[in-house]
Amino acid sequence: MRSQKLKLGFLLDSFNVPAWIYSVIQRIANESSSEFVLVVLNEDPGNTIKNSISTIVYSILNRIDEKLFTKEPNPFAPKSAADLLSNTPIIKALPVRKDNACFLKESDINSIRNYRLDILIKFGFEGLQLDGLNASKYGTWYYYHGDDRIMRGGPPGFWEVVENWPETSSTLIATGGKLFSNRVLFRSHFLTYPLSPARHRSYYFWATTSFLSRQIESLRRLGEEEYYQETEKFNILPLCEVKRYEIPLNFLAMKSIAKIIVRLIKESIQRVFYTNQWFLLFSLKKDVSNGFTEFIKLQPSVDKFWADPHVARVDGKYYIFIEEFLRAKKKGHISVIELDELGNWNAPIKVLEKDYHLSYPFIFEWDNKFYMVPESRGNKTIDLYESADFPHKWIFKQCLMEDISAVDTTLIYYSNKWWLFTAMAENEAAAPNYELFLFYTDDLFGGEWKAHMQNPIISDIKNARPAGSLFVKDGKLFRPSQDCSRAYGYGLNLNEIEVLSETEYRERKTMSIRPDWDKEMLATHTYAKCGNLTVIDALKRTLKIG
Repeated sequence: MRSQKLKLGFLLDSFNVPAWIYSVIQRIANESSSEFVLVVLNEDPGNTIKNSISTIVYSILNRIDEKLFTKEPNPFAPKSAADLLSNTPIIKALPVRKDNACFLKESDINSIRNYRLDILIKFGFEGLQLDGLNASKYGTWYYYHGDDRIMRGGPPGFWEVVENWPETSSTLIATGGKLFSNRVLFRSHFLTYPLSPARHRSYYFWATTSFLSRQIESLRRLGEEEYYQETEKFNILPLCEVKRYEIPLNFLAMKSIAKIIVRLIKESIQRVFYTNQWFLLFSLKKDVSNGFTEFIKLQPSVDKFWADPHVARVDGKYYIFIEEFLRAKKKGHISVIELDELGNWNAPIKVLEKDYHLSYPFIFEWDNKFYMVPESRGNKTIDLYESADFPHKWIFKQCLMEDISAVDTTLIYYSNKWWLFTAMAENEAAAPNYELFLFYTDDLFGGEWKAHMQNPIISDIKNARPAGSLFVKDGKLFRPSQDCSRAYGYGLNLNEIEVLSETEYRERKTMSIRPDWDKEMLATHTYAKCGNLTVIDALKRTLKIG
């Protein structure tokens, strides 16, 4: 472990940067793992921008898209980083342009080297060649907003939307250094919003703002060799062709935008005449390995939906706790469905409601008492409730965490510790679906929840968000998770947890469940099993009435 701070430098076109970059620099400034020792300012940033009449259609349509669909807060709104970089030495450098690339003069490179940087971070100098720069110990680090394994170029988030990819990737790369030259340091995956590149960028650019500070801290904490090994998983490249993408020429831009407009029209028509509705399916067969075609459907009326089933069994009866969402109120509460061993069931009874939305009623038993941790992201808390009269009366026990944007919190007592899994968004403007965080404590009611050293333990829209209670089968621990690529809650995974300790976490996917057994199904995103009962939820599109 390295005790001294890492020395950082920045390549900037100016101190006025997009808001998402300001957030990145601010996060680093708030950490204690590094110090800012140099800013390299571009003396002629306009020289690195290529303007062409052949791409004017894209430029115009992109501006319209940004005006109509950019989600606030705007990640590209200009913001001055001068306050964050005050008292930091400045070097002004004039890049030398050759063909479509630019280079730093050797005199400027030597000036940078005099500061003995550990990391040089690139947030400007478009087109700058980095391979031979070697101006810092660990290379020049930069964001690439795309999947580096299959694509090069850009614009960021545009072609993923045009081609309707289920997911979009962002990558942190190091190049031009002696130790980490041409190395991927981190990669994550996000849902592609299919109706607007501008709205899509609004979602996922904010989500990337924590990448850089995390990796700087990991390098400082782990040291060179261990950090190199830790990042090895991001550098195993698949055997596939890397395709080059560029700003579309005028005719191609019109075709591309037309595809999105057609998609937008279809979606608008569907929203006028149809509504999406979650419902439940269950089976009392001990073995459900043959699939879900014979599951019995529990269908709510059109004015509501039922989702997020969690199950408890008491005195031979099953109690299915659900999110019951009322469309008129536009929020959910927690209800319970009673079901006997013959499959007879009663209508849901409301058991917990707040002024804010509640969902995902995680249920567990401890010391002969039942407890519930419903999702309460609307209150920015993770709260624990105790059953005063099971299953209908629940009282607030305590707040486990506050000032937190967390969803689908799931606990388990395992190896003499309490483990808390939750999907979180560290940035308020980012969706919480793509990263999973882990915390632990010795005492559920009085202990301090400590963050796992590897947080986030999963950073991938396809596998992060919890999808039900963890369970042990044949001596192995399994975690259900959601696949939120394609759409929110599109599918389920079952993951075997191979390593769970205070310092290490590792899991592997053992099964995938997708909504392909019924042509009406659009998604399935929660799995619950207790005794012989298995319950899942599923989404279908229904025709609006009236």
